[in-house]
Amino acid sequence: MGLLFSQNVANDNTLYNPHDFYLSTFNPPAGNEFRSANGAPGPMYWQNSADYLIHATLSEKDTTITGDVTISYTNNSPDKLDYVWLQLDQNLFNSASRGVAATPVSGDRFDAKGFNGGYRITSVSVTQHGKTYKVQPVITDTRMQLRLNSPVLPKGDKIDIKVNYGFEIPAQGSDRLGRMYTKNGIIYEIAQWYPRMCVYDDIEGWNTLPYMGLGEFYCEYGNYDYYVTAPAEMIVYGSGDLQNPAQVLTAEQIKRLSIASNSDKTVTIVSADEIGKSAIRPSTKGNLTWHFTMKNTRDVAWAASKALVWDAAKVNLPSGSKAIAMSAYPPESMGDTAWDRATEYLKASIEIYSKDYFEYPWNSAVSIGGIVTGMEYPGMIFNDYKEKKAPLWFLISHEIGHNWYPMIVGSNERKYMWQDEGLNSFINYHANELFNNGEYAQDPSLFAKDFFAFLDISKLPDNHDPLMVVPEAD
Repeated sequence: MGLLFSQNVANDNTLYNPHDFYLSTFNPPAGNEFRSANGAPGPMYWQNSADYLIHATLSEKDTTITGDVTISYTNNSPDKLDYVWLQLDQNLFNSASRGVAATPVSGDRFDAKGFNGGYRITSVSVTQHGKTYKVQPVITDTRMQLRLNSPVLPKGDKIDIKVNYGFEIPAQGSDRLGRMYTKNGIIYEIAQWYPRMCVYDDIEGWNTLPYMGLGEFYCEYGNYDYYVTAPAEMIVYGSGDLQNPAQVLTAEQIKRLSIASNSDKTVTIVSADEIGKSAIRPSTKGNLTWHFTMKNTRDVAWAASKALVWDAAKVNLPSGSKAIAMSAYPPESMGDTAWDRATEYLKASIEIYSKDYFEYPWNSAVSIGGIVTGMEYPGMIFNDYKEKKAPLWFLISHEIGHNWYPMIVGSNERKYMWQDEGLNSFINYHANELFNNGEYAQDPSLFAKDFFAFLDISKLPDNHDPLMVVPEAD
């Protein structure tokens, strides 16, 4: 063994470096009272939480979101917090952001150039121990620090943070949100749409890496109660459970949703022929407010349009409980090899992952066909409206798979994007073998050159960066 080791070190032709095995980034730290050495939570494990009450209004006139968010933040850590940090993801789209500066001249999928947007923060206040006071935020790029009059005390102390804000919706939102113009109207896919807490944990304290477009997210868990006001002719699709269907849907749509919730076959809620007709809306004048809730989640997203076909089907979970899978997409996406099967794909993916890993914890999941080519949020996925056949199956299965990794597991995507992409791609290809008796298991389009070729290390170029690197350095 010693001789072999020496030969590897002396061989200039090999890329193997045995010293890499001993890098601190490769090996996990020793266990402590917070995190056991086997990876399980230790006896003193803690996790802070953030509950959100959000009011947002979509204005088509100037393609903006305006609103306010109240965050009820609980400090379960053993530390007193003299200040708190929030994420301001929309600031990526400010022309002076780090993400813009880091975008290749040639552009790329996560391009943030060519649009001068970002948050307009109009006021910030904190309510602490019954007293409310205004705070002058310290904003740097995509982070905002609030310096408190008195610290948030350890082990359960709470504060409420209220932020009034607005931003212009980017057309090409770094392939994570955006707006797409169709013959029947605009499709809005809205995400990263409110200031939210940075995570404070026992490993790094405040996690304040900037959002630069490629690296994704690391969020605290909590309960969400949110209201979206949009033009009355639109339908809003949101993460979680709609609380006021009688105010925003027609009696016929509510009836069809009830049928879909008990059907293994896809049921049409809004057909292509119905798009643009006043009969599919309770009102076509002014605005309507949609109220959603979602429990124990780290984020929510939504979409709005008057231009979408909508269908749904029942999801059967291992415990015997039921959920509902829904798809909304433009008529241009229809076809029996295209989005007509989207809900079938979504339903099957959730059932496979729930059976083989752990059960989907929420009551609904929605897949939106639009300008975003593939992005995931809890209970909401955005997918390329042009995809068909095996690539559409794979895309939907992949994006909803992220609801297991990282939406349920809660990994730090801002630092370790390889982790959730790797684990999710593993279960994704496993699902290929199981869906519809392996309908797409051997489909050549899923194994084409460069299609998730990163799964095969032998295909990586010799100068490829190491796995344990932040996304922006890859």
